[in-house]
Amino acid sequence: MQRSIKVSLKFATAKKRRRLDHLLRRLRKLTNCYIDLIWERGGALDAATLNAVTCPHLSYRQRSDCLKYALEIIAGTKASAAALGKVASKPRLKHSFKFSSLTATVERGRGCFDYVLKISSVFPGKRLVLPFRSHVRLNYWLGKPGAKLLGGCIIKGGEAILWIRVADEPVKAEGGQLGIDIGYNKLLADSDGGNYGARIKELCEKVRRRQPGRQGKRRARKERDDYIRWAVKQLPWGRLRVLAVEDLKHLKRGKKANRSKQFRKRLAPWSYRQALMRIEHLAQENRVHLAFVNPRNTSRQCPICGSVAKENRVREVPVPLLCFHRRRRRSGRTERSRSYHQKLPAVYGRRGVLKSKCHTFRQPSSPYRAGLLRRLRAQRAFLRHAVHRRSVAGRLCPPFASRR
Repeated sequence: MQRSIKVSLKFATAKKRRRLDHLLRRLRKLTNCYIDLIWERGGALDAATLNAVTCPHLSYRQRSDCLKYALEIIAGTKASAAALGKVASKPRLKHSFKFSSLTATVERGRGCFDYVLKISSVFPGKRLVLPFRSHVRLNYWLGKPGAKLLGGCIIKGGEAILWIRVADEPVKAEGGQLGIDIGYNKLLADSDGGNYGARIKELCEKVRRRQPGRQGKRRARKERDDYIRWAVKQLPWGRLRVLAVEDLKHLKRGKKANRSKQFRKRLAPWSYRQALMRIEHLAQENRVHLAFVNPRNTSRQCPICGSVAKENRVREVPVPLLCFHRRRRRSGRTERSRSYHQKLPAVYGRRGVLKSKCHTFRQPSSPYRAGLLRRLRAQRAFLRHAVHRRSVAGRLCPPFASRR
C-alpha cells in the first residue's frame, strides 16, 4: 500500500523560496498550455504532443511532468463530470504542481535537518535543495517493515506531499464483525447501537456560515476534517475482522431531482467521501476486511427475519416498528447498520459480533443558545459602559454642586 505524508518547507531560505516560486510559475503556465492544446485538439503522452508547445527554458523531463499532470487533470475532470451527469468545462491549474521521481528526489539530510527535497531547477546542474524535518507520522510509517520513501512530490503553498510505500499485510483471521452507517446528524452509527461523531452537523453548519475565501473558512474546514479523522479512529479496529459499510454514490443530490437550494447548501460542507476514504485507509492499516454492501432497503428491512416494509423506516427518533423482531425501541440508523452486517458474505458467518462502547465528544450547547448568550453578554457590557460614563460625568460636573 502507499501512503501520503505532508511536510513543511518553512526551513528553506528566502532565496530558495523565491527560486521555487519562479519555477512553479513556469511549470504551471506550461501545464495550462498543454491543457488548452489537449482540450481543443486532443493528445497523448507522446513526442508529438510534447513538442507541440515550445518552452526553451525548461528541460525535457520538466516538460514531460507538465504533460503528464495536464493529462491527469483532464482525465479527472471528465470522469467527475460523467459521474455527475454534467458537461465538463476546461480546468485550470492555479496553486499546486506534481513532480515525478525524475525531477524530485528525497535524500537523507545532514546536520540539524532529517531530510532534504532536491528539485531540478531552471538552471542546469543547480538543483533546489529544500530541507525539512521529520515528524511523528513520518517516523511511524517509516518504522513499518519494508517501508520506503518514494521519489516525487506535490508542492502546494509552503508544504510538500511525499509518498511512502509500505508492504501489504494479510487480513486478520480472527475477530468480530461490525456494520456502520454514515450520516449527517451523527457521522457513524454501528450495528451495536454506538454512535460516533455527534458534532459533525454542528461543524458542517460552521463551515457553511463562513465566508468563502476567508481564513475563517479554511480554519472551519480543517476543524471538520480533523474531527472526521478522529471520529473514524474511535471505531474498535483492534477487535474487528470484517467491517461492512454502505456503498454510497450521489448522496448529496438525493433521490429527488428537484431538491431545493436550501437542501443543497446544507449538505455542501458534508464530506462523506472523506469519511469513506479514512475508513478504507484505517481498515487497510489494521488488516480489517472492508465489505461494501448495497444500501437498498437497508432502512426498511428487518435484520433478523428479512421482511421489508415501508413502515419500518424510522429516523433518529426511536419508534415501535412493524416487524415483530424489531419492536424494541431502536434508532433507524442502528437498524440500517444491522442490515449492512446481515449483508456480509456468508463465508464470514452471522455470529461473533463484538460489543463496542460509544466514544463521542461532549455535546456542546446549541447554536441558538450560544447566540443568545453572546447577545446577553453584549447587552450587559453596553449597560456597564453606559453606567460608567454617567458616573464619570457626574464626578466631573455634579449637577447640584455649589460653585465657589
